[in-house]
Amino acid sequence: YRRGLQYMSQQEWEKAVTAFSKAIHLRPEEVELYVKRAEAFLQLCDYQSAALNLKKACSIAPPLAEHIELLALTYYRQGQSLFEQNCHLDALESFTRAVELQPRNRDYHMRSICCLAALGRYAECIRLLNKQLEEEQGNPETYVVRARLYDQLNKATLCYQDVLAALSLDPRHHEALGLRDKMMAKAEDAKDKAVNLAVQGELQDALKKICIAIENNPLSAQYYIFRGTVCKKLKDFSHAVDDFVRAMQLCNAEGSEDAPLHAEAENHLLLTYNDFAVHCYMKGFFQEGVLLLNKALQGDRSKKELYVNRGDCFFQLGELTFALADYQQAFDLDEEDWDIRARVAKLLDVLGLQAQQQRQYQQAECLFSEAVMKHPLLPQLYLHRARLRRLIQNITSAQEDALISILLNSKSDEV
Repeated sequence: YRRGLQYMSQQEWEKAVTAFSKAIHLRPEEVELYVKRAEAFLQLCDYQSAALNLKKACSIAPPLAEHIELLALTYYRQGQSLFEQNCHLDALESFTRAVELQPRNRDYHMRSICCLAALGRYAECIRLLNKQLEEEQGNPETYVVRARLYDQLNKATLCYQDVLAALSLDPRHHEALGLRDKMMAKAEDAKDKAVNLAVQGELQDALKKICIAIENNPLSAQYYIFRGTVCKKLKDFSHAVDDFVRAMQLCNAEGSEDAPLHAEAENHLLLTYNDFAVHCYMKGFFQEGVLLLNKALQGDRSKKELYVNRGDCFFQLGELTFALADYQQAFDLDEEDWDIRARVAKLLDVLGLQAQQQRQYQQAECLFSEAVMKHPLLPQLYLHRARLRRLIQNITSAQEDALISILLNSKSDEV
């Protein structure tokens, strides 16, 4: 035994093995002899013999913690050797044994995961990493390993989340920064391709590319604005709204001071509400159009188009009072817009006809007159007022209105 220790100190491992073997032959129940012979085998990279000796030592007497630790290390080093020889399945078996002996040793777990990855068993890798993260969330290395696996599986969104998690724990983590830069470059390349495709009118392909960009960099407000614009052109208004809202949220995030970008996203959002409302109007969904325009007007009350479109929806719903209020608001914003004047005038004309049917002649005449003031070039306004004035025996004024109506539309049989 002493001779074996002397050989060990002189790094003469084979002679040490021989000496310890002789000692074991004389005293086969001595635990320390097996342990020392195992250490000598370990130095000779004879991991199988080292493991057998340590297992024998553990079987003779209750195993000591340091013996268990040494046996686990033996399996670990055996696994490393096999892994370097590309014997991944055998290496996995060795690492698994090391984990069984020391389940709290993170390095042993990670080597097992590397073997599984080399064998293409990614689902098992991720399952093991998930388990590790449930037990220990403060290690950036674990997030980086899982991020690399997600990158291998082309799961960009999950990869990015793990990269962020790693950087939140260690902002200077080299591998995490490298992965992030790689993903941002891939995102920018996909965005550039999306822009080119959109310019060529290939919107579906552009949408696919900008989705790839967002998966690789989901914190870019500009990407969401672009995708929202593409969705709007494709009449996918719901997703467009979601993207513009998300872009605004990102601009509002802590530390973000990109006010122009926020304003751009908000403007796109309001225009999308309007376009969505027009789409609903064309499909006959007038109530939905009103709700969308309400949202648009909450953000901007200076656009006459919003009031005009909501007024049109109210008109189709028979809510003439609300329609008139919206048309009037649009008129107040731009008194030179003759399309708005025509809407106001025609609606006043409708209200005038209703009042006339209800025998409210004075109110009807006021409504017809107000309609004429709003748009003096519509012949039917004069015709309707002429009929009313004839009815109330105001013949001279009725004749004047009839004459003006003829001058504006000489082909009218009604006049």
